[in-house]
Amino acid sequence: MKRQAKPRAALTSALTHRNVRGKKKSRGITLYEVVIATAIFTGAMVALFEAMSTATRAALQARLQSQAVLLAESKMAEVVAGVTPSTSAGDTPFTDVGLDGWSYSLNVAPSTHSGLNQVEVTVTCRQAPSTVNASFTLTRMIRDQQAFITSATQAAKAQALQAGVTQQQSTGAQQ
Repeated sequence: MKRQAKPRAALTSALTHRNVRGKKKSRGITLYEVVIATAIFTGAMVALFEAMSTATRAALQARLQSQAVLLAESKMAEVVAGVTPSTSAGDTPFTDVGLDGWSYSLNVAPSTHSGLNQVEVTVTCRQAPSTVNASFTLTRMIRDQQAFITSATQAAKAQALQAGVTQQQSTGAQQ
């Protein structure tokens, strides 16, 4: 079966239709529809880019916060090990490579418990005003080294004194 070609008039009538007054009306897209579609597309793109910007900022904030936690734990370990003196220090920048903008402060105060100090390490990242900043504070109770040394010295003196008294008693009993 051969297909018969549609006459030109039938093809033209398929693309147009007549309105109530009998005039031909085109079935194409109007300028108004194009403007509306462009506005919807632009609004969707703006919303998508804003969501991506928010997600990027949140990821950066999470990364900086994680780095702040690790730096605070590292600095606290230095204080506990005695590498960093356990004395209060103000805003001190990190000297390690790659830690530009990072600083720490150390606050050492006597604890309510005898022989212990409360050590607080605060790590802060301050970058340009328009970027994300991070901060983390770690608090731990550690033994007061000075109280420990004083206690050990007193115990050694008492033990030496006791040994001296015992030695005098044993030499006095032999005579």
